Amino acid sequence: MGRPAHCRLPGRQTVRPFAAEGALCYHPRASSAMSTTASPYRWVILGLGILAYGTSQFSRQNYAGVQKFIAEDLSLDRGALGLMGSAFFYSYALFQMPGGIASDRFGSRWVIGLGILLTAATMAGFATGETTGSLVFWRIMSGVAAAAVYVPLTGGIARWFSSGERGLSQGTLGGVGGALGEGAAYALLPILSIYFASGWRQGMHMIAVSIALVGLLCLALFRSAPSGQAATTPKPFDWRLLRDLQLWCYAFLWSGFVIGIRITQIWIAVYAADVYISGRGMPLNEAVIAGGVLALVAYSLVGRAAGCPLAGRFSDMCVRRGISRTAVLIGWLVLGMALLQMLSMGVTAIWALAIVAALLGTSVNLFSLVPAAISDTFGPQRTASLSSFGNTMAQLAGATALAVSGYVGISLNAQPGNALTEYRGIWLSGVVGMAVMAVLAIAAYTALRNGWVTRPAPAVAASSV
Repeated sequence: MGRPAHCRLPGRQTVRPFAAEGALCYHPRASSAMSTTASPYRWVILGLGILAYGTSQFSRQNYAGVQKFIAEDLSLDRGALGLMGSAFFYSYALFQMPGGIASDRFGSRWVIGLGILLTAATMAGFATGETTGSLVFWRIMSGVAAAAVYVPLTGGIARWFSSGERGLSQGTLGGVGGALGEGAAYALLPILSIYFASGWRQGMHMIAVSIALVGLLCLALFRSAPSGQAATTPKPFDWRLLRDLQLWCYAFLWSGFVIGIRITQIWIAVYAADVYISGRGMPLNEAVIAGGVLALVAYSLVGRAAGCPLAGRFSDMCVRRGISRTAVLIGWLVLGMALLQMLSMGVTAIWALAIVAALLGTSVNLFSLVPAAISDTFGPQRTASLSSFGNTMAQLAGATALAVSGYVGISLNAQPGNALTEYRGIWLSGVVGMAVMAVLAIAAYTALRNGWVTRPAPAVAASSV
């Protein structure tokens, strides 16, 4: 299948990876052609990206570590808590593509900085909520704000790091940045609320101030691309790309991971707290702290912060050895399903729960490698806009899974009054949602791998299938 003339690479001729308006082609050699010398400032960019993504991640989980306090304050059941969580993710999903396209079209710096400042404002607003409806409203607004952070970061990181560091850089962004935000939600906010503030509301205001400072820092220091490299592209998203099954394969994978994340992020800390209460007879305040610490250490720090960068580096090594990044992602998705199935069978030993949480922290959070695969296939100049498509689909799937998880847990509770048995349905809802997306992704991967489906000629590049 021929590549358009302006994308062919005979010998050492000049590479024109984004030439001609509407051109959809990309070749991996273009990455090195655009930046022959890696700038040390890329590590500053990655560090800023980690802080920025941490603020976005906190906004998603801002009530996770103190949800027992909020539930007691406003008399909310698990169904209402799940619905409050999904309110964020629906608005977050709907604003993914505007944020991603704006980032590729106008540059990442201002989109990210303004998004973080707006996130700080919505966290302060959430802290003033006195009714369920007002909390849901601020969750919706924080979803709009957070949509301007992560996907634009994927594009900015893709421009600063070469193809050989894509897995490492994107895995570190998603892993360490995500762990930072989760840690603030799971442990820092509960500790502030109990020991240093008059309650969860004042603790939330403290976090909001810190988020605003990160926004100002990104506006001052973040750069959309290295000097001499284009920071924008005139036409970042072309609807013809929706005919490419490879893009849909990435979207299915992203959706499977996000379904797993939505279930584990919201419920793992409170599940651990209930294990401490039922198994060890801990008082509520102590159990909330203990559950948050377990989630922070096992899921966020060991699994996500340490595991995701290592898995990203591993995927880079696999790609260099001819092993598809897509195949690696499918393997991690299947592992995440198996771990949630284990939780549904009732894991109540603290040591076993810690191991499962750590493995889940790595496996379900490797959605961050999907942007690396997108860069491999379509090029860094379109990473944010195409990632926004995949993340839109993923967030809608994840929000739906989260919205129904609490109600499924209640309906499948075989022992009313036993808090732990409610979680069986919650974990199983995650398994089912992830399995559907895994089957679709594997079907697309198999069809592309065996040549049963042909990718559109203008979009064909060195495939990562």
